[in-house]
Amino acid sequence: MENRTNQQWLEAFDTYLRRRYPGRTTAKHYVSDVRIFLKGFPGPVLTVTAVDIDSFVEGQRAQQRAATTINRRVAALKTFFDFVGQELGEPERENPVSRRRHAARAPKYLPRDLSDEEVARFMAVVDTTRDKAMVALMLYAGLRVKEVTDLRPTGITVPGKKEEALRLRVMGKGRKERIVYLQREVAGDLLTYLAERTAASAEEPLFRNHLGNAIATAGVEYRVKMYAERSGVTVTCHRLRHTYARWMVEGGVPILALARLMGHSHLQSTQRYIDGADPRMRQEYEKAMGQTGAAYAAAKPRPPSPTPPARPERAAEPTVRRPLPERFDGTQWKTEWPAWLREECLAWLAHQWAQWKPSQRKHHAAVRLSQLRIFGEWLLSQHTFQSWNDLQSYDITAFADAQLERGLKANSVRTILDGVYGVLRYLERRGKLTTVPCRPQLTLPDPLPRHLEPDELLALEAYVSQLRATAGDEAKLDIALYYVLAHGGVRISEVLDLQVHDLDLAARRVRIRDGKGHRDRVVCLTQTAVAALRAFLATVPHAPEDLVFSSRQRPLSYQVALKRIRRLGKAAGVQGVSPIRLRHTYATTLLNNGLTLDALRRLMGHQDLTTTLIYARLADTTVQAQYQAAMEFTQDLTS
Repeated sequence: MENRTNQQWLEAFDTYLRRRYPGRTTAKHYVSDVRIFLKGFPGPVLTVTAVDIDSFVEGQRAQQRAATTINRRVAALKTFFDFVGQELGEPERENPVSRRRHAARAPKYLPRDLSDEEVARFMAVVDTTRDKAMVALMLYAGLRVKEVTDLRPTGITVPGKKEEALRLRVMGKGRKERIVYLQREVAGDLLTYLAERTAASAEEPLFRNHLGNAIATAGVEYRVKMYAERSGVTVTCHRLRHTYARWMVEGGVPILALARLMGHSHLQSTQRYIDGADPRMRQEYEKAMGQTGAAYAAAKPRPPSPTPPARPERAAEPTVRRPLPERFDGTQWKTEWPAWLREECLAWLAHQWAQWKPSQRKHHAAVRLSQLRIFGEWLLSQHTFQSWNDLQSYDITAFADAQLERGLKANSVRTILDGVYGVLRYLERRGKLTTVPCRPQLTLPDPLPRHLEPDELLALEAYVSQLRATAGDEAKLDIALYYVLAHGGVRISEVLDLQVHDLDLAARRVRIRDGKGHRDRVVCLTQTAVAALRAFLATVPHAPEDLVFSSRQRPLSYQVALKRIRRLGKAAGVQGVSPIRLRHTYATTLLNNGLTLDALRRLMGHQDLTTTLIYARLADTTVQAQYQAAMEFTQDLTS
């Protein structure tokens, strides 16, 4: 077997996968992924090393491949080299692929469900009985497209009572059979198509193409794409299934029942739909936000400015989309530095570039270059370093101490060290660094959240509410920006990347795409925030892919957004208002009004509760009330 060519290894791998995963597309995709790797690797399979896999993964990132695509190819290669070891009779053979080393940090996406308005627009253009029946099975029964094409008449049971739902026996993914249901109200087209169908046997697939043959999945996808273009709504077969799941969740279907209806083997798959549409979280949010007025009723509001400050009106402007930088360019950065220091810093940044959110790449690169400049200048000032391998743990400690002595804050030093150790670990993975020096421990501050006080928040809300009555187009932008930040708790970077199709104003929710940590989430909005967004969007025509917030034909920048929010605060008589303070206030207010920590975690987009507690510690007034209640209870027991 050691004499096999790369092509022979690939063919043997294909045979192995088809035997192991019959009836699935695993073999097709995995063999394709391994073929892509072998096409760029000149040597035989048995000579592949971890560094070769490093180069392949970096090349994939340079081609802007999605993290999920890279991870699937890494998984395919790992399976392939496990197979090679088994074929050689060497199961202990070291696999050059390591998930920890080579896998990318995959984003956590929400399901791409359709809003009810989009569903209505799409269904209005579907014009044949067959196509309406196929769409109904995906939209109202949650079938995968392959399950639609495999459905047979014998798998459909029509009960005698007209009020009962149809019962469908479906052969799903992984050859797992399940029962799903289709309500009579939406099953009319399917029943009509069944009655008209006379050509094929009842044991053959139900849906046929114009030639009388069983329709393929590509045929269904083509028809859905055609109707999507007609309706102007971005629709795929899987988005129809996602919409079905959202409806089930919002209708109160328990997660175990939903998993069975969807054909999921693991509850983690179903949980994603719960995160995207959780009626309980919405109820908790609306209850907490509804208590805000009562919670601050005793606070004395500051009088707002008698008249809103005049702002120039803006003319209607064309739609705006964010231009994205294509590639990292550090050719002009620190050209006087020695090559061993400069080139490795730039190589690490080029590696990181593809992993950053496209709209923030330029900003992140500028920040990292500034931080590495501080470390590099200190390093060169010591006159003892000729390569990264000369760096020792006590050198890192000396650098940290020097920065603290010159007045740099501990958090800033920690951030610089994050970049430095990013470079060091990158060099270690590439075999250019023997060991990574130990990182010094820093004593970091543990500040309270910088939320607005109750009277400050009340004064700000009163002023913005007053401004809405007389706002021109330019002021409507400020008002909408304020409410998304203050009532949605959204990070400013996420707000500035919002596109119009992310807004589901009818359902009073916003989809945050690719938030911090590459995590999607849904946030709820108050009716006031929705009204402010509608008023603002009416001032400028927007296409679905356009940025929500723009000014004078340019994407709104962080600096301009900060200036606008601060201006609102000063006009209301409140100093120090900023996007991060509004986010802190949002978290503290909701928590103090009874929102559960887990619901707040999901609304805020945190991965764990520890981060949520940093943002949303209980306000002093709440702690005082709880202390007083506990003491009174204790006194009752002891009296």
